[in-house]
Amino acid sequence: MRRQGLLSATGILLLGLVVLMTLHEWDSTLPGEDQAVLTAPAILAKNITARAYSEEDGELQYHLIADNLIQYDHNPLTEMNQPKLAMANDKGTWTIRSESGAVQQNGKLIVFTGTVEARNADQKIELDTDELRFNSDTNIATSPGDATIRFESGETRAGALEADLDKGVLSLDQGVESEFNAPAS
Repeated sequence: MRRQGLLSATGILLLGLVVLMTLHEWDSTLPGEDQAVLTAPAILAKNITARAYSEEDGELQYHLIADNLIQYDHNPLTEMNQPKLAMANDKGTWTIRSESGAVQQNGKLIVFTGTVEARNADQKIELDTDELRFNSDTNIATSPGDATIRFESGETRAGALEADLDKGVLSLDQGVESEFNAPAS
């Protein structure tokens, strides 16, 4: 009788070990599907609203809205459709809109692509470009390509720009051309 109990316990133990080994194998990906796992999105969301706050003083850095968002696990990247970013400082409120965008470097860099429009109604400035990069740590926006800036008295076109949004300093580069409307006398 003792042998039968020992054999039953050994059989149950072996059966449990086989089940655990099988479950462990099912937990991993199938051969050849490693790339699919690495590129699959972790989060798909619609009608997104996000706010980022400064670590130093807790002030609101920016408010971001997007139609939809895709976030990946194995790549620190978040892609957005129709993003809109609003940020305010003593130089006024900037609103940036584009066809698509990506949040990189754990939220420190937001890249707007497609038709990009940046507006500051307080300063009556409009910026149009195909790509605009916003660094939330430095509050600096850059455009590596053609940009057109419109203001009350004219328009400026440049091949690249950098704007320090805190200081209100704009640096233009690569074939800068300006047209000014002369005041009527």
